[in-house]
Amino acid sequence: MSIKKPKPPRPAAKKHEPDWAALDALTDDEIDAQIAADPDAAPDISDWSLDDPKVRIMVPTDVKAIRAKFGLSQDRFAKAFALNLATLRDWEQQRRMPHGPARTLLQIIDREPEAVRRALAPAKPAGTMRKRSTSAPKAPRRPAAHDRHREPVRRAGKPA
Repeated sequence: MSIKKPKPPRPAAKKHEPDWAALDALTDDEIDAQIAADPDAAPDISDWSLDDPKVRIMVPTDVKAIRAKFGLSQDRFAKAFALNLATLRDWEQQRRMPHGPARTLLQIIDREPEAVRRALAPAKPAGTMRKRSTSAPKAPRRPAAHDRHREPVRRAGKPA
């Protein structure tokens, strides 16, 4: 037998409804004053020009769609294209947006993935394509002077 008393049901939470009549009655000057008084309010950008060099329009890059195009997991995609896995996840979950060189790299991966793979592949050793000289054969290499007369290394407590 339970000794706990059942909790009374909570009253339904009231939905917040704005006072539309009061909002409609505000003048433009009153709205501007409220915006200026609130440090968390977004700035008024209605008079900004898109031709201004300080304005940067961010076109979203669908990183998840680019990765899905190759059928790779986040981990494999990040390794294949030398990306940071945490950053890739932030882009896909839209917590951050790629910009600058990262955005450019993603566009190249999307359009020319093999070019990126070739560019990121390890470089071939430089000496593999050397041509042999046709001059006289070289004499065998003699060991360096410090190698010819080397004494055995003696360690404390062990005979040489």
